[in-house]
Amino acid sequence: MEHTLTCNNLKCRTELAEKALVTTCSHIFCLECAQQLGITAQSSNRRITCPACREVLSNPDDAVITKLNPSEDYKTSVLSGLSPDVIMECAGRALSFWTYQTNQEICYQRHLYKTLTDKYSVLNLQLDKTVNDANAELESLHQKHETLTAECEGMRRRNEGLVQQYRDKTRQVLQLQEAYDKVKRKVEVGEIEKAAFNAVDSSILHAAQQATQTYDAHNYARPQQQPGQAPDHASTMNSRQSRAPNLGLGFGNRTWATQRVSPRIGTT
Repeated sequence: MEHTLTCNNLKCRTELAEKALVTTCSHIFCLECAQQLGITAQSSNRRITCPACREVLSNPDDAVITKLNPSEDYKTSVLSGLSPDVIMECAGRALSFWTYQTNQEICYQRHLYKTLTDKYSVLNLQLDKTVNDANAELESLHQKHETLTAECEGMRRRNEGLVQQYRDKTRQVLQLQEAYDKVKRKVEVGEIEKAAFNAVDSSILHAAQQATQTYDAHNYARPQQQPGQAPDHASTMNSRQSRAPNLGLGFGNRTWATQRVSPRIGTT
Protein backbone atom coordinates (compact mmCIF):
# COMPACT_ATOMS: atom_id res chain seq x y z
CA MET A 1 0.00 0.00 0.00
CA GLU A 2 1.50 3.33 -1.10
CA HIS A 3 1.92 5.90 1.65
CA THR A 4 0.32 9.31 1.11
CA LEU A 5 2.28 12.34 2.23
CA THR A 6 0.54 14.88 4.46
CA CYS A 7 1.38 18.43 5.43
CA ASN A 8 3.72 18.44 8.45
CA ASN A 9 1.84 21.39 9.95
CA LEU A 10 -0.11 19.65 12.76
CA LYS A 11 -2.92 22.17 12.45
CA CYS A 12 -3.35 21.35 8.75
CA ARG A 13 -2.55 17.65 8.03
CA THR A 14 -3.76 18.02 4.44
CA GLU A 15 -2.98 15.16 2.04
CA LEU A 16 -0.53 16.27 -0.66
CA ALA A 17 -1.12 15.27 -4.28
CA GLU A 18 0.26 17.78 -6.82
CA LYS A 19 2.80 20.28 -5.44
CA ALA A 20 4.44 20.86 -2.06
CA LEU A 21 7.36 22.63 -0.42
CA VAL A 22 10.15 20.29 0.65
CA THR A 23 13.00 21.17 3.04
CA THR A 24 16.46 19.68 3.43
CA CYS A 25 15.49 18.68 7.00
CA SER A 26 13.05 16.13 5.51
CA HIS A 27 9.82 18.06 6.13
CA ILE A 28 7.10 18.85 3.65
CA PHE A 29 4.31 21.45 3.66
CA CYS A 30 1.40 22.36 1.46
CA LEU A 31 1.68 25.57 -0.51
CA GLU A 32 -0.95 27.36 1.60
CA CYS A 33 0.85 26.63 4.90
CA ALA A 34 4.25 27.45 3.36
CA GLN A 35 2.95 30.81 2.24
CA GLN A 36 1.31 31.53 5.63
CA LEU A 37 4.45 30.48 7.52
CA GLY A 38 6.69 32.59 5.24
CA ILE A 39 9.06 29.91 3.97
CA THR A 40 8.41 30.25 0.23
CA ALA A 41 10.31 33.50 -0.43
CA GLN A 42 14.04 33.22 0.09
CA SER A 43 15.91 36.42 0.99
CA SER A 44 19.48 37.09 2.06
CA ASN A 45 18.32 39.63 4.65
CA ARG A 46 15.79 37.26 6.25
CA ARG A 47 16.56 34.18 8.31
CA ILE A 48 14.08 31.36 7.65
CA THR A 49 13.55 28.41 10.02
CA CYS A 50 11.63 25.22 9.52
CA PRO A 51 8.23 25.40 11.26
CA ALA A 52 8.47 21.71 12.25
CA CYS A 53 12.01 21.38 13.67
CA ARG A 54 13.19 25.01 13.87
CA GLU A 55 16.24 24.25 11.70
CA VAL A 56 17.68 27.25 9.92
CA LEU A 57 17.12 27.20 6.15
CA SER A 58 19.90 29.55 4.99
CA ASN A 59 20.42 28.38 1.39
CA PRO A 60 17.90 28.93 -1.40
CA ASP A 61 17.87 25.20 -2.13
CA ASP A 62 17.06 24.31 1.49
CA ALA A 63 13.32 24.83 0.78
CA VAL A 64 12.07 24.21 -2.76
CA ILE A 65 8.70 23.57 -4.37
CA THR A 66 8.54 20.22 -6.12
CA LYS A 67 6.04 18.24 -8.16
CA LEU A 68 4.76 15.15 -6.39
CA ASN A 69 3.28 13.62 -9.54
CA PRO A 70 5.75 14.52 -12.32
CA SER A 71 5.26 13.71 -15.96
CA GLU A 72 7.16 11.02 -17.83
CA ASP A 73 9.32 13.58 -19.63
CA TYR A 74 10.31 15.15 -16.31
CA LYS A 75 11.24 11.74 -14.93
CA THR A 76 13.43 11.12 -18.00
CA SER A 77 15.22 14.45 -17.98
CA VAL A 78 15.56 15.23 -14.25
CA LEU A 79 18.44 12.82 -13.63
CA SER A 80 19.78 12.59 -17.12
CA GLY A 81 23.50 13.37 -17.44
CA LEU A 82 24.19 12.66 -13.77
CA SER A 83 26.70 10.06 -12.74
CA PRO A 84 25.47 6.86 -11.16
CA ASP A 85 26.96 7.89 -7.82
CA VAL A 86 24.99 11.13 -7.83
CA ILE A 87 21.89 9.32 -8.92
CA MET A 88 22.28 6.75 -6.12
CA GLU A 89 23.00 9.51 -3.62
CA CYS A 90 19.86 11.36 -4.70
CA ALA A 91 17.85 8.14 -4.52
CA GLY A 92 19.25 7.39 -1.07
CA ARG A 93 18.36 10.83 0.23
CA ALA A 94 14.89 10.50 -1.28
CA LEU A 95 14.43 7.13 0.43
CA SER A 96 15.66 8.63 3.69
CA PHE A 97 13.05 11.41 3.30
CA TRP A 98 10.29 8.81 2.78
CA THR A 99 11.55 6.75 5.72
CA TYR A 100 11.54 9.82 7.96
CA GLN A 101 8.06 10.85 6.84
CA THR A 102 6.78 7.29 7.39
CA ASN A 103 8.27 7.13 10.89
CA GLN A 104 6.82 10.54 11.70
CA GLU A 105 3.42 9.38 10.52
CA ILE A 106 3.72 6.21 12.59
CA CYS A 107 4.66 8.23 15.67
CA TYR A 108 1.75 10.58 15.04
CA GLN A 109 -0.70 7.70 14.61
CA ARG A 110 0.62 6.02 17.78
CA HIS A 111 0.23 9.21 19.74
CA LEU A 112 -3.22 9.68 18.25
CA TYR A 113 -4.07 6.06 19.08
CA LYS A 114 -2.84 6.47 22.66
CA THR A 115 -4.77 9.70 23.07
CA LEU A 116 -7.92 8.15 21.66
CA THR A 117 -7.42 5.05 23.81
CA ASP A 118 -7.08 7.15 26.94
CA LYS A 119 -10.14 9.18 26.00
CA TYR A 120 -12.00 5.98 25.20
CA SER A 121 -11.06 4.55 28.59
CA VAL A 122 -12.20 7.70 30.36
CA LEU A 123 -15.40 7.80 28.35
CA ASN A 124 -15.95 4.09 28.96
CA LEU A 125 -15.57 4.62 32.70
CA GLN A 126 -17.92 7.58 32.55
CA LEU A 127 -20.35 5.51 30.49
CA ASP A 128 -20.21 2.65 33.00
CA LYS A 129 -20.74 5.09 35.86
CA THR A 130 -23.60 6.73 34.01
CA VAL A 131 -25.17 3.35 33.24
CA ASN A 132 -24.79 2.21 36.86
CA ASP A 133 -26.26 5.47 38.13
CA ALA A 134 -29.09 5.20 35.62
CA ASN A 135 -29.78 1.58 36.66
CA ALA A 136 -29.75 2.57 40.33
CA GLU A 137 -32.07 5.48 39.59
CA LEU A 138 -34.35 3.20 37.59
CA GLU A 139 -34.40 0.70 40.45
CA SER A 140 -35.19 3.46 42.92
CA LEU A 141 -37.94 4.80 40.66
CA HIS A 142 -39.30 1.27 40.23
CA GLN A 143 -39.47 0.83 44.01
CA LYS A 144 -41.11 4.24 44.38
CA HIS A 145 -43.57 3.27 41.68
CA GLU A 146 -44.45 0.06 43.49
CA THR A 147 -44.80 1.96 46.78
CA LEU A 148 -47.00 4.61 45.21
CA THR A 149 -49.06 1.91 43.51
CA ALA A 150 -49.62 0.17 46.83
CA GLU A 151 -50.52 3.49 48.50
CA CYS A 152 -52.88 4.32 45.65
CA GLU A 153 -54.57 0.93 46.01
CA GLY A 154 -54.91 1.47 49.77
CA MET A 155 -56.33 4.94 49.24
CA ARG A 156 -58.76 3.56 46.65
CA ARG A 157 -60.00 0.94 49.09
CA ARG A 158 -60.21 3.55 51.86
CA ASN A 159 -62.15 5.80 49.52
CA GLU A 160 -64.56 2.98 48.71
CA GLY A 161 -65.05 2.41 52.45
CA LEU A 162 -65.70 6.12 53.00
CA VAL A 163 -68.17 6.15 50.12
CA GLN A 164 -70.02 3.20 51.64
CA GLN A 165 -70.03 4.90 55.06
CA TYR A 166 -71.33 8.09 53.46
CA ARG A 167 -74.13 6.15 51.82
CA ASP A 168 -75.02 4.49 55.14
CA LYS A 169 -74.95 7.83 56.95
CA THR A 170 -77.10 9.38 54.24
CA ARG A 171 -79.59 6.55 54.59
CA GLN A 172 -79.64 7.00 58.38
CA VAL A 173 -80.12 10.78 57.97
CA LEU A 174 -83.06 10.15 55.63
CA GLN A 175 -84.57 7.71 58.12
CA LEU A 176 -84.08 10.19 60.98
CA GLN A 177 -85.58 12.97 58.87
CA GLU A 178 -88.59 10.79 58.09
CA ALA A 179 -89.00 9.87 61.78
CA TYR A 180 -88.64 13.54 62.72
CA ASP A 181 -91.31 14.51 60.19
CA LYS A 182 -93.65 11.88 61.63
CA VAL A 183 -93.06 13.07 65.20
CA LYS A 184 -93.49 16.66 64.10
CA ARG A 185 -96.80 15.85 62.42
CA LYS A 186 -97.96 14.01 65.55
CA VAL A 187 -96.99 16.98 67.71
CA GLU A 188 -98.79 19.38 65.37
CA VAL A 189 -101.91 17.16 65.38
CA GLY A 190 -101.74 16.98 69.19
CA GLU A 191 -101.44 20.76 69.40
CA ILE A 192 -104.42 21.14 67.05
CA GLU A 193 -106.47 18.66 69.10
CA LYS A 194 -105.49 20.41 72.35
CA ALA A 195 -106.45 23.78 70.88
CA ALA A 196 -109.77 22.32 69.72
CA PHE A 197 -110.42 20.82 73.16
CA ASN A 198 -109.57 24.13 74.82
CA ALA A 199 -111.90 25.95 72.43
CA VAL A 200 -114.73 23.48 73.19
CA ASP A 201 -114.10 23.76 76.94
CA SER A 202 -114.08 27.54 76.69
CA SER A 203 -117.36 27.54 74.74
CA ILE A 204 -119.02 25.20 77.24
CA LEU A 205 -117.77 27.24 80.19
CA HIS A 206 -119.00 30.45 78.58
CA ALA A 207 -122.41 28.90 77.88
CA ALA A 208 -122.61 27.63 81.48
CA GLN A 209 -121.72 31.06 82.81
CA GLN A 210 -124.46 32.66 80.68
CA ALA A 211 -126.94 30.05 81.89
CA THR A 212 -125.97 30.74 85.49
CA GLN A 213 -126.35 34.47 85.03
CA THR A 214 -129.77 33.99 83.40
CA TYR A 215 -130.91 31.73 86.22
CA ASP A 216 -129.78 34.20 88.85
CA ALA A 217 -131.61 37.00 87.10
CA HIS A 218 -134.89 35.02 87.07
CA ASN A 219 -134.38 33.91 90.63
CA TYR A 220 -134.04 37.44 91.92
CA ALA A 221 -137.08 38.61 89.91
CA ARG A 222 -139.69 36.08 91.42
CA PRO A 223 -142.60 37.39 93.76
CA GLN A 224 -141.84 37.95 97.39
CA GLN A 225 -143.14 35.31 99.81
CA GLN A 226 -145.77 36.46 102.28
CA PRO A 227 -144.75 36.41 105.90
CA GLY A 228 -145.72 33.21 107.65
CA GLN A 229 -146.34 31.42 104.31
CA ALA A 230 -144.35 28.21 103.75
CA PRO A 231 -142.53 28.04 100.47
CA ASP A 232 -143.82 25.55 97.93
CA HIS A 233 -140.77 23.55 97.05
CA ALA A 234 -142.26 21.68 94.12
CA SER A 235 -143.65 24.77 92.46
CA THR A 236 -140.39 26.55 93.03
CA MET A 237 -138.40 23.76 91.29
CA ASN A 238 -140.90 23.65 88.43
CA SER A 239 -140.68 27.38 88.02
CA ARG A 240 -136.85 27.27 88.04
CA GLN A 241 -136.76 24.44 85.51
CA SER A 242 -139.15 26.26 83.22
CA ARG A 243 -137.01 29.43 83.39
CA ALA A 244 -133.63 27.61 82.86
CA PRO A 245 -132.20 27.92 79.32
CA ASN A 246 -132.45 24.85 77.08
CA LEU A 247 -128.75 23.90 76.64
CA GLY A 248 -129.24 20.17 76.41
CA LEU A 249 -127.80 19.98 79.90
CA GLY A 250 -130.81 19.10 82.06
CA PHE A 251 -130.70 19.27 85.81
CA GLY A 252 -131.78 15.64 86.04
CA ASN A 253 -128.72 14.43 84.11
CA ARG A 254 -126.21 16.06 86.52
CA THR A 255 -123.85 17.15 83.79
CA TRP A 256 -120.81 19.41 84.16
CA ALA A 257 -122.88 22.57 83.56
CA THR A 258 -125.55 21.62 86.18
CA GLN A 259 -122.81 20.77 88.65
CA ARG A 260 -121.47 24.30 88.25
CA VAL A 261 -125.04 25.76 88.68
CA SER A 262 -126.30 23.51 91.56
CA PRO A 263 -124.41 25.26 94.40
CA ARG A 264 -126.25 28.47 93.66
CA ILE A 265 -129.59 26.55 93.76
CA GLY A 266 -128.79 25.20 97.17
CA THR A 267 -128.12 28.66 98.57
CA THR A 268 -131.39 30.15 97.44
